[in-house]
Amino acid sequence: MTKFLQIFLDASLYLLLIPLLFGSALSLVSHRNKSLVVIYFGFFAQVIGGGIGIIIHELSHLIVALLFRHQIKGVALLRIPRPNDGDTSLGYVQHAWQTTSLYQRSGNFFIGVAPLIGGTVALVALTRWLVPPIFAWWQSLATGVSTTATGDLVWWKVLIWVVLLINISVGGFDLSTADLENSSHGLFILVAFYLLVLIIASLFFTPTQIKGALLSFMIPVYWALGLALLINLITLTVLKLLGRAHV
Repeated sequence: MTKFLQIFLDASLYLLLIPLLFGSALSLVSHRNKSLVVIYFGFFAQVIGGGIGIIIHELSHLIVALLFRHQIKGVALLRIPRPNDGDTSLGYVQHAWQTTSLYQRSGNFFIGVAPLIGGTVALVALTRWLVPPIFAWWQSLATGVSTTATGDLVWWKVLIWVVLLINISVGGFDLSTADLENSSHGLFILVAFYLLVLIIASLFFTPTQIKGALLSFMIPVYWALGLALLINLITLTVLKLLGRAHV
């Protein structure tokens, strides 16, 4: 029992609690940034400043919905809103599921939070592709072993990385009320499955092995989420300074 409890605490901390804190802060700050962008620059500015992030946001919903075999009724990865007509949607994925299917119902949780997963994967992949030394540094923090990057920092790649980082961070991590409501449909099933996996894992692995594997996998994720949060906080600060200048 003690072994399972330790694994449960470690897994809940590294796999759930820390990403949840990052994700909640990211969503709140990103939502505030979008609101201020609309106030100062209009609805279309969201598309320019966060269009790639919006596409990744909706694509994440779509991919996970397909993985859980949901019926896709409509998709718009990026669209121009018409606020004068009450239309403020920048994109959407309309899907339906069979209420009798535990698999499809459990998928609702992952579909709802998919933008956090998709945005993080995009940031980690772009970092590995465009700025290998930074990714190697993240890996060394995760494993405690210094690794040599396969390439050097190239200024134009760093510039592209920064631009994409800002666009994805600002446009891709804002979870809507509909996203959160959709996630709640599969939460109970997910919790039961989570506990079952941990029980099985405790039969074959020690808490130290589980903790090491989780940290090795999650530390680059923490860095990506932290970087996205930092960019959003800087963006929020700049927008508020612009707001004061307009007063």
